[in-house]
Amino acid sequence: MRKDPVIDFTLTYNRFKKPLFNYACKIVKSEMFAEDICHNVFMKLFDNLERIRNAEAVEVWIFTTCRNEIFSQFRKNKNRIEEGIERHENKITTESLFEDFERKELIDLIEEELRGMDQSHSEVYYLKEYSSMSYKEIGAIMEISEDLVRSRIFKVRQKLKTAIIKSERG
Repeated sequence: MRKDPVIDFTLTYNRFKKPLFNYACKIVKSEMFAEDICHNVFMKLFDNLERIRNAEAVEVWIFTTCRNEIFSQFRKNKNRIEEGIERHENKITTESLFEDFERKELIDLIEEELRGMDQSHSEVYYLKEYSSMSYKEIGAIMEISEDLVRSRIFKVRQKLKTAIIKSERG
């Protein structure tokens, strides 16, 4: 890390704000709640930045803290607010309404399948697909082996593939 904590924080914030938000949004299903969680994580990062000596450990620290913050908030707020993530995912526009409809249908199918899976499987998938993390980074965040991460991602992808094929035939 550099000697100027403000520069370190700014660079880290700019690098991780979007992947962290995407991860939090996928888990909590609320943009507003995800923003609050990310804000809390970055506030904690700013307070603890001087203690993190290894620049490579920052990413693991941020996502682990985010995960802990999410679980902490869920424990505090048993009646969590379900807010659709449609606005977030529909920011991507396509050329035709038909393509938009097909994309939304696919997203809904994937989200439905992920909701029906064990949380440890869906969380690994979210970290890999929406935060572009390596197996090693995901393993460090979730405190599991890289092989278990690979296995869970493979199983989730197989289930999603089966569900998509089934819906296309259907």
